[in-house]
Amino acid sequence: MLEILLAINSLGMLLLPLIAAFYFSRKLKLSWKLFLAGALTFIASQVLHIPLVLALNTSLQSLNIVISAIVLGLLAGLFEETARYILYKFILKKTRTWDEGVYVGIGHGGVEAILLGAITLLTFVNMLAYRNMDLSTVPSIPAEQVELATQQVKEYWSTPAHMAILGLVERIFAMTLHVALSVMVLYGLVTKNQVWFWLAVLWHTIVDALAVYLVQKIDMLALEGIVGICAVISLFIIFWIKPKFAEALNVQEQSRLEETGAGTS
Repeated sequence: MLEILLAINSLGMLLLPLIAAFYFSRKLKLSWKLFLAGALTFIASQVLHIPLVLALNTSLQSLNIVISAIVLGLLAGLFEETARYILYKFILKKTRTWDEGVYVGIGHGGVEAILLGAITLLTFVNMLAYRNMDLSTVPSIPAEQVELATQQVKEYWSTPAHMAILGLVERIFAMTLHVALSVMVLYGLVTKNQVWFWLAVLWHTIVDALAVYLVQKIDMLALEGIVGICAVISLFIIFWIKPKFAEALNVQEQSRLEETGAGTS
C-alpha cells in the first residue's frame, strides 16, 4: 500500500501540471506557448535567486528564525514576481486577459512541481532498489556512510501512509498560489496600477515565510493544513479578480473609442 501511495505522489507531481495544462489549453483555447513561457519564467527567476540564497545561507542561520523566514519569503517574492512582470511587460506584451494569466501561472507553478516530482520519483526508485539490498555492496555509497544510508532507507519505508502523498498535495496548493500571483501581476499591468505587483510580492512573502517558520515549529500535517488555508485564499483571489479584468479592459476600450471619435470629429 505504501509503495502505491509513494508512486502516486511522485507520478502525480510529474503528471498533474501536464494534465492541467492540457485541460486549460482546451477549455480556455489558449496556446501551450503561454504554459511554456510561465515555466521558463520560473526557471529564469531561480538562476539568480538560488545562488543568492546559498550565498546568504550562513548569515541567515545566524538570524532570528522570524527574520530569516521573512527574508527568504521576500527574496522568493521579489525574484519570482519581478520575473513575471518582465515576462508580461516585455515578452508577452499582448497578454492581457484573466485566462492568459491563469495559464501562465499554471506553467510557472507546474514546472516547479515537475522538477520536484522528478527528484521525488528518482528517490522512490532508488529506495525501492535499496530496500532489500546490502548497502555495503553499493559502490556509490562510501563505507563510512553505509550506516547512515541504511537508516535513511529504513525511515523512508516507515513513512506513515497519510504522509506519503503530502508532496502532491503541497504542489496542488503551490500551483494555486502561483496562479493567483500570476493574475495579480498581470492585473497590475492591465490597470497600470503597480500596487498589484507589490501586493503579489507581499502575498508570496507571507506564504513562504509562514512555511519556512512553521516547518520548524509544527508537524508536517498541521503545516500543510495552514498552507492549504493559504491556497484557499489564493483561490478566492483568482476568482475575485476575474470580473475586474473584464471591467478594466472595457474601460480601456471605451477610452480608446472616445479618443478615436474625438480625433475624427
